[in-house]
Amino acid sequence: MNEVNSGGEDSAMDGIADEEIVEGPPFGLGELMATLVDLKTLPHVILLLILSTILYSFAQFSDTSATYSAIGFLSLSIGYAATAASTRWDFIYRLVRVDGLASESWLKSLILRSLRAWIVPLIMSSIIAFGFFQLTNSDDNWNHWLPLGLASLFLLWSIGQGTSFRSGTASWLAGKKTMDTDARSGGINGIVFWQLFAVTAVAILIGFGFSSGFEGELSENLKWIGFIALSIGIQIGLIFWIKDTLADVVSTRGGARFATRWSVLSQIFVTWHIASAWRRLIDEPSPFAMIIEELILMVITVLLAIWSLASRNVSRGGKLFTSNNALFWGLAFGFGYAGSIAMITSLSGDGNLAKTMAIGHIVTAITILVVHPFVLKKHAKNIIIPTEDEKVLHTPKLEITTTEEVTPLEETSEQQIAEDEVEEVEVKDDIDLDDIDLDEEIELLD
Repeated sequence: MNEVNSGGEDSAMDGIADEEIVEGPPFGLGELMATLVDLKTLPHVILLLILSTILYSFAQFSDTSATYSAIGFLSLSIGYAATAASTRWDFIYRLVRVDGLASESWLKSLILRSLRAWIVPLIMSSIIAFGFFQLTNSDDNWNHWLPLGLASLFLLWSIGQGTSFRSGTASWLAGKKTMDTDARSGGINGIVFWQLFAVTAVAILIGFGFSSGFEGELSENLKWIGFIALSIGIQIGLIFWIKDTLADVVSTRGGARFATRWSVLSQIFVTWHIASAWRRLIDEPSPFAMIIEELILMVITVLLAIWSLASRNVSRGGKLFTSNNALFWGLAFGFGYAGSIAMITSLSGDGNLAKTMAIGHIVTAITILVVHPFVLKKHAKNIIIPTEDEKVLHTPKLEITTTEEVTPLEETSEQQIAEDEVEEVEVKDDIDLDDIDLDEEIELLD
C-alpha cells in the first residue's frame, strides 16, 4: 500500500516539475513572425491586400457604397476571427492551409489550393454579411451607424497600437537581469542621456532624409529642423514629468537596466510616429511610400498584439490564441483596421488619407507617452514582489500534504530533480537583451 502511495507521490512530483518547466513563454517572437509569413498561409495575406484595396476604393464612391464597404470589412474581420477560433479542429486547420503543392504544375496547384483555403473564412464572412444586410434592410439607421461605428474604431485601433507596443515590447525587454534587486547608487542621468541621444539621432536622420540632406530651400529645411526641435522638446517634457518615477525605478540595477531599454526603444517609436504625422501634415507624401509605411506599422502592431495575447492565453492553458492561429487573428485585426481607415476617410468628405493617418499617428504617440511611466512603475513593483518562478527557486523545501507516510529520501531526491530541471531550463531560456550591458556607461554618466 505504501509502495502505491509512494508511486503516486512520484507522479505528483513529476507533474510539479513538468509544470514548472513549461511556465515560460510558449513560443517566441521569432517563431510567431515565421508563422505570419509562412507560405502555407500566404494566400490569406494576399486576400487581405486584394479585398482591402477593393473595399477601400468602393467606400469613396457614395454613402451607399460606404455602407456596403463597412459591411464587407466587418464581415471579413469577424469571419477571420471565427476561422482563427475554429482552427483548433484538425479538419479546419488543414483546410485553411496550402499544403502538398504539385511540383509539375506548381502555379496551378497553388491557385487551386488557395481557393480551397479561402473557402472557410469566406463562407463565415458571407453568413455574417447576410445578417448585416438583413439589419440594414429592416432599419435604415443601420446604414448610417455601421460606417460611423467602424470609423470610430479608428481611434481605438490607434490607441491599441500604443498599448500593444507597450505589452509586447515590455515583455521582450524584461530579461532575467532586469529583475536584479541589488541597490544602485547612481541617479537618472545615464538613462536620460541614452534616451535623449537615441531620439536626437533618429530625429536628425529622419529630418536629413526627408529634407534631402538639408540642401534644399530654407523653408523646407526649417520644416524638418522644427520637427527635430519638437522631438527633443517632447522628450525633455516627458523626463521632467516622470523624473520621480524614474528615480524610484533606477534605484536597483535591474530597474536601471530595464528603464534604459524601455526608454530608448519606446521613445524611438514615438519619434517615428511623430515624424510620420509631421510629414503627412506639412507635405504631400507619395501614396506608394505611405502605403508601404502603414503596412509595416500594421504588421508590427499586429505582431506585438498577437504575441502578447497568445503568450498570455497559452501560458494559462487556453487555446484561443496560439502560434497556429496567430495569422488568422492578425488578419481579423487587419480587416478591422483597414475598414476603420476607409470609413473615416470616406466620412471626412475630402478623402484625404494622409491627414487621416496623421491623426492616427498622433494618437498612438500620445498613448505611448502616457503609458510610459506606468510601464516603469509596473516593473519596479515586479522587482519588489517576487514572481512565482522566484518563489519556487528560493523555496528551501517543497512540502506535500499526504495521508500516507512519505520517505524523506525520496521526497528530497524528487524535489532536487525538479529544482535542477527548472534551473537548467532557465539557463536555456535566458536568451534576451541581458548580453547588452550598459550599466558601466550609465554609472559613468551618473
